[in-house]
Amino acid sequence: MPAGRLTARRAGRALADLPRRHLGLVLLLAAGLALRVAMMVAYRPALWFQGDSGGYIRRSQQWPELEPRWPFPWLIKAFEWTGTLASVAAVQHLAGLALGVAAYLLLRRLGVGPWLAALAAAPLLLDATQLTLEHYLLTETLFTAAVAVAALLLVRRERPGPATCLGAGVAVALGMATRPTGIVAVAPLLVFLALPWRGWPPPVAYLLGIVAFFGAVFVGTGTVRDALGLEGGKFLYGRTAQIADCDRLELRPGLRKLCPTQPLDQRPERPDWFIWTRDSPIRNAERPADLDEFAREVIRQQPGDYLAKVASDTARYFWPTRLGPAEACLASLWRPRLAPTNWAADYDCTPRTAGADYRWQPTPSRDVEPNAASRIMQAYGRYAVTPPPVLAAATLIALLGAAWPRRGGLRLSMIALLYAAIGAGIMVFSVATSMFDLRYGLPALAFLPIAAAVGWQRLRSAWTDRPPPVDSGSERLAPTAESNGKHDEATGDRGHGVVAVPQRG
Repeated sequence: MPAGRLTARRAGRALADLPRRHLGLVLLLAAGLALRVAMMVAYRPALWFQGDSGGYIRRSQQWPELEPRWPFPWLIKAFEWTGTLASVAAVQHLAGLALGVAAYLLLRRLGVGPWLAALAAAPLLLDATQLTLEHYLLTETLFTAAVAVAALLLVRRERPGPATCLGAGVAVALGMATRPTGIVAVAPLLVFLALPWRGWPPPVAYLLGIVAFFGAVFVGTGTVRDALGLEGGKFLYGRTAQIADCDRLELRPGLRKLCPTQPLDQRPERPDWFIWTRDSPIRNAERPADLDEFAREVIRQQPGDYLAKVASDTARYFWPTRLGPAEACLASLWRPRLAPTNWAADYDCTPRTAGADYRWQPTPSRDVEPNAASRIMQAYGRYAVTPPPVLAAATLIALLGAAWPRRGGLRLSMIALLYAAIGAGIMVFSVATSMFDLRYGLPALAFLPIAAAVGWQRLRSAWTDRPPPVDSGSERLAPTAESNGKHDEATGDRGHGVVAVPQRG
């Protein structure tokens, strides 16, 4: 049989065998796609979050004066030609599916079994909160995709080239510009590149990618403050105002006006009350810098209270706790509801949908009858969420696997630590600089399950006393002493005095 026909037959057979070899992913992908189609039908054209969504759309309409420091409005602008914000929601849903597939393929490349890899990808593909936030006109999906791509570029091959490292730097900078939380990924990715040390080009290229991105933003904005997206300390003010004990704080008169009037044990349960409410003392700030200064003074003079509050709120991502009324109100927005109804009657706790076109205002408040798709999604959202103890177990497995005393397997340890550091860092940073919110912690689903799967793979390799698997991409040809002068019909290789034998390194 001619070699070309034989090769084509083998390729066809391998392609037909793909669904069987990756059955877990195929099933999850089909379910994830069906759920996202249901979201598109249930809540048309997209979900809308109070002032945030409208702000992004208003910025997108500033073209050609749209500042480059706002990546999400650029995404909205890119699909304005469609005439409907459903296109943005569809792109975000496709990004969620792509993240799940990428997580699976990365783990398979690292030697993780197909069913464990599928299990690690399941939260990205099936979690109801993930599905809901993909449908909102919010930055979480773009942020998660940017940081996940940065990590994937550096982890995919054992020795990423300068171009790959440059791309990773640009991707993580895009994540930072989308949400400041992206800064938690910069140092772990740099350390991952530097250990073990292989020279200057990879880390330098990575840092150049970050500098190039923000350099381009600086050209468009003209100031370093605007290029880095430094908006003042209102979110950190809200965080610290909740714990500020002004009776024992030494503050200048201009800052003392920012002290909360409620006793410590009667402060609002959500720090953002101090940002958005008319009764908040934030209205007394003479300049934005006062908010930064107030927050710094509280942290400096009450470090124990601040760290205790950050620790207790971070722990809520890993263990279920009872939500207060205001917290439950906010959390309810991140689960599928029966239908966005008369939101004017309950302004804070009722989701709303975007308008029929690219207007920066939501659909007018009105009663809407739930359709079949919204009934299905609302029932699904009651149970199909990743329980906090699962995230705690994932983090523990990742750390245990990375630290397990066994010679070899440094690369797997580094990958587990990298993904655990980014996932947990997202949660800690969000709480430390703003507040506990399921929305802010959700991007960790793209990192902690992968960290757990890699950590488990290293533990399993240690228990079975087998060497950890190495990337298939590291396979190379090395000469041996065997003579070979024949032509290999199957591969088309021709020997030249020595056999070219694949060696894993």
